[in-house]
Amino acid sequence: MGDLLVRAVRVTATAAEADVLLRRVAALLVDVADWVLADRLDEPDLVTRVAVLTSSGPVDLPPELGPPAARRSSAGSIGILPTVLASAGHVLRLDEAALRAVVAEGDPHAVRQAAMALERGATDVVLIALVARGTPLGVLTLGSHRRLPDDVVAQLPDVARHVATALDAARLLTLQNAVASTMQQSLLPPLPAVPGLSLAARYAPAARGLDVGGDWYDAFRTTTDVVVAIGDVTGHDLAAAARMADLRNLLRAHAVDGLLSPGDLLSRLAQTASVLGLHSTATVTVGRLSREDGAWLLRWSNAGHPPPVLLSQGRARLLEEEPDLMLGVDETRPRATHAVALRPGDLLVLYTDGLVEQRGTSLDERLEGLRRAVEENGDAMPDPLAEHLLRTFAAASADDVALLVLRADG
Repeated sequence: MGDLLVRAVRVTATAAEADVLLRRVAALLVDVADWVLADRLDEPDLVTRVAVLTSSGPVDLPPELGPPAARRSSAGSIGILPTVLASAGHVLRLDEAALRAVVAEGDPHAVRQAAMALERGATDVVLIALVARGTPLGVLTLGSHRRLPDDVVAQLPDVARHVATALDAARLLTLQNAVASTMQQSLLPPLPAVPGLSLAARYAPAARGLDVGGDWYDAFRTTTDVVVAIGDVTGHDLAAAARMADLRNLLRAHAVDGLLSPGDLLSRLAQTASVLGLHSTATVTVGRLSREDGAWLLRWSNAGHPPPVLLSQGRARLLEEEPDLMLGVDETRPRATHAVALRPGDLLVLYTDGLVEQRGTSLDERLEGLRRAVEENGDAMPDPLAEHLLRTFAAASADDVALLVLRADG
């Protein structure tokens, strides 16, 4: 049979999900046993049957033993698992006599398990608990019509330790991604309904396995206007997302009364972050939109962020007024506010640098490409335009991308 541990390492190396990992290990072990069961253990004390395999492929078990995907409570207190966990190396071996003893004296679930093994003609059954950091994460059950080779059984504790470690890593990755995704979604708000404006937003995480970072967008109504913002906090992890949340919430708090111009708003934001000890650097563009003379007046300020793209009367241009310092550098420096009118049909595109930065290509070339793409697709509504820009510019991005597109409808 060779080295089972080496083979187990190979088959689990690319399995990022617990069920995939367990199925692969079961398929490996069925080479040495007549049948293999693979169960996953989950909080709170649940067991889920992942695979039932023979050398001929998947098989069905009696309904009382549960088909694949069946779940059962009290995994740690009833059945054979408690005995397995108490065994040396978390490996329990039962011959035919031991199986009959379980049928005669075990609890109801253990009786069903042992009886099933006997009904399938097993004379040797090995149960392996997969335990990592003191927590049982799964169970493998091998059944054979004849005695399993002792050299194979001797390898099973090492295989179990490796599989348990791999299961633990898969579980933690799944949990991490779920937490990160939930956190990111909670920080990226729904867009408001604003008469006379159409808005679309997108967030595309970089392909790092962690759907969270410091990129963000925001849009909300105040009593006097509409505030739009796009920002990028330094970092690409949960800490960056937490800093981003702090800055976004401070920005909302300072902006909601409508009294501060965008430049003053960013100055106040920088000062407050400094006083509160929120030591992080970030680039931000914030704009205030208000109705004036049948058009939307956009006043904006740019703290070191890539320039917005404005499409007006079929021509697109970068709003490249000299940007002020990014946040977190010098909170005492004054910040400028710029203004431009948006007439019906005009489009504004706000984005983070992941959309335009690409290794091996100059930033000026990418910005010009973005400007042309907006101009060539200027008749599109915000949602189709946002999708087009993501497909065109962000497909191979090594960075997160946040994108906010708005259109003046009248």
